[in-house]
Amino acid sequence: MPVRLLAFLAALVAVFLVAAPAQAHVRATSVAVDLRSQGDGVTAVVDVEYDVLARLLSLDGALGPDAVGVDGTAAEVRRSALDAHASDVATYVGERLRLSRSSIGCTAKDDARVELADSGAVRVALAYDCPASGALTVRSDIFRVSDGVIDDTTTMVAYDIGGRRGAVLLDSARTSVTVGRTDLLSEIPRFVRLGAEHLLFGLDHVLFLLALLLGAKRLRDVVEVATAFTVAHSVTLVLAAVGWVSVPGWIVEPLIALSIAFVAVDNLLSPRTSHRLPVVFGFGLLHGLGFAGAISVDGPLSVSTLADLVSFNVGIELVQLTIIGLAFPGLLFLRRAATTPVAARVLTLGTVAATVAVAGAGLVWFVERSPILT
Repeated sequence: MPVRLLAFLAALVAVFLVAAPAQAHVRATSVAVDLRSQGDGVTAVVDVEYDVLARLLSLDGALGPDAVGVDGTAAEVRRSALDAHASDVATYVGERLRLSRSSIGCTAKDDARVELADSGAVRVALAYDCPASGALTVRSDIFRVSDGVIDDTTTMVAYDIGGRRGAVLLDSARTSVTVGRTDLLSEIPRFVRLGAEHLLFGLDHVLFLLALLLGAKRLRDVVEVATAFTVAHSVTLVLAAVGWVSVPGWIVEPLIALSIAFVAVDNLLSPRTSHRLPVVFGFGLLHGLGFAGAISVDGPLSVSTLADLVSFNVGIELVQLTIIGLAFPGLLFLRRAATTPVAARVLTLGTVAATVAVAGAGLVWFVERSPILT
């Protein structure tokens, strides 16, 4: 009895230790910039995270660090705040997103449009006058670390300029790019890294994988669930990234958290795994929608954008394979090493404690991410 109690208490402690890092995870944010030629000028549509912008400019309606999505009332508060501070928002984005041709700066016009997009992001539409000709250089300093509200920012710049289409990634190490001077191969490693970081630092996706591994008995089980999860999230990742499928984050993110709890509880209550594949495939579709939050394609598909999407997905798969390659052999070793009744009992209790911890973390996140419950 004391051993069971100790395992249960350890699981409860682990719930809070595991759920807490989600607060730090959202200290990284992403910015989406879409650039298009318009006569002698350039139009830019910029999507930024409301909560980060709200903390920076002291806008009403900011949520807690791990909250996802807002209800109707909160959305109206945000729209009112944006209407009241539209000029401040436009000025900030216009000053931080700088365009130039042949080293001659482009000037942002005063008729910027600021609105709350259906996705919940702040969308700022800008028009730039460019007096010079030549290659377009883009520099983004939106949400710098020195602003004090975010630790890391990744900016995806999609462009259709002068007949050239493509996408590039900017970050703290690379804040500017000249359109037309990047090649397909140079961007592949950056998108692979973006995908890898998105999975590695997305603790909810990692815990989902670990929950699947805890319920796997054989290598064949791992191969089957990993394949189902990969195929499913790859499908919705591409469909959501290109805009063919759109599901609000306030629906997707709580369900991702619930998927973690479901798989963990299922490990405890259902020793048979014959039903696991369709369940994993369904949840994989959800996780793909979550992955797509880090990358989007605005405009027609091209070889470049397809290569970016594939590279992003490859990064996800590399980390997924690494986690499986490290965790499952370790589990197999422990199971085979537990040859005595006492060792087998300790392993069983440890597995139960780990499973309860994973399920608890999923439920904690589900409550935190559900606008109805918070």
